[in-house]
Amino acid sequence: MIPCEIEQFFSSQFGKSLLVKGYPGTGKTTFIFETLRELCPQGNCIYVSPRIDKSSSYGNFPWIEGDFSNNEDFLRMLATRVKEIWETSDSKPTIVIDSIDSLSIATTHSSRWEDNKFELERLLSDFSRKVNADLILITEQIGINSLDYLVDGVVSLELSELNGNSIRKINFLKLRGVALSQSKYPFTLDNGVFTSFEPFGVSYPKNISIPEPISDPIPSKVSTGSPDFDAVLGGGYQKGSFNLFEITSGVGDSFYSLLLPTFINHLNLGRPLLSMPTEGTSVETEKRMISPFTGEHNFMNYFTGFEIRDQQSRLPSYVEPFSGNIYKDMDVFHKVKHETMRQFESPLLDYIGLDSMEYNYGWDNVGSVIGQMASITKTTENVVLAVAKHGQKITESVSHMATTHWKFENIDKSIVMYGIVPKTELFVVHMDFSTGYPQVELVPVK
Repeated sequence: MIPCEIEQFFSSQFGKSLLVKGYPGTGKTTFIFETLRELCPQGNCIYVSPRIDKSSSYGNFPWIEGDFSNNEDFLRMLATRVKEIWETSDSKPTIVIDSIDSLSIATTHSSRWEDNKFELERLLSDFSRKVNADLILITEQIGINSLDYLVDGVVSLELSELNGNSIRKINFLKLRGVALSQSKYPFTLDNGVFTSFEPFGVSYPKNISIPEPISDPIPSKVSTGSPDFDAVLGGGYQKGSFNLFEITSGVGDSFYSLLLPTFINHLNLGRPLLSMPTEGTSVETEKRMISPFTGEHNFMNYFTGFEIRDQQSRLPSYVEPFSGNIYKDMDVFHKVKHETMRQFESPLLDYIGLDSMEYNYGWDNVGSVIGQMASITKTTENVVLAVAKHGQKITESVSHMATTHWKFENIDKSIVMYGIVPKTELFVVHMDFSTGYPQVELVPVK
């Protein structure tokens, strides 16, 4: 999938010219072929490359290859192919030169190929305008030169690093006639296909359904409710584990949607969930987000939420009030937890917003409480999911207790997830509601 801005750029009835820049290995050729797949379904494209073997998978596209002794011979061959396309198709041709540097060398026997490149760029630009064809030029020269001003659009592909892993981005430096919603998109070359990532978004379906719960893949694990995440974890959360999710700046409350499948699946399996929500999220908000996908019965029977409330006020049956005193509140929490464990034999899930705990009780007090909780959990079959937000003092101390430690970051409006313990590759997180309930898909960034 290419960014929508590229499709919009080439949607004009008149030919457009695009320059694609990037160092070797950044994914330029893969990007081009994905662009051709989406923009030229009728095969009205011409791929020119002196350096790629036609016997490769790229040979599925019409192209010109061979030894071109000079620019004039090459343009004559190109004109013949363009004429054939116009005679058999109503769509304008797309001409791809991969790369303009290698073609310039191929069409001259002189060591002054850079002078020939300047002339070839001008000839190709004039030619594509006369025959009303789209023109895509690839180059490994990153700096700005005269061609940047000659073409209608310029994009660059780059590689950067995050947590020791490579992350790829496509940058829109210029796209005439296109209103840019954003100037950069992360992308992956997973399975040899260029796939860019749209901004993370959550759009609840009009027709909601309750999913069939996913059983634990293996006896020692508890399913996350996401087949992709279960696979990354080797079957799900380890029973008796303390799992830390670190939310960095820019992610906001989006992370909660990513944990929804876990909560929904756990409740639909008839297992108890105890929640101390993060700052800015109330127990009522959790009910609105979870119960449509579990039904009232499973939510009311297996969910308990804890938050500071007026002890004298009338409360829903699924809310246990806290007073604001950490020792009294933890007594309430453990009393409810022990009663729940006595009532249900299945693994219990604790969800803890460390930011609300730190805010309400102070990070010095919270550290010892969480440490005790982590130690006790590891002697049971229960699972703790603890969420820490960017800038919290407690994050470092809690990370040493964690069985697993995951981090979420906002990369150009996409949510990227990766494991610190265990160390994993990067995944872009996508929410899918097409089935009527939330599913989390993890797409490897390669």
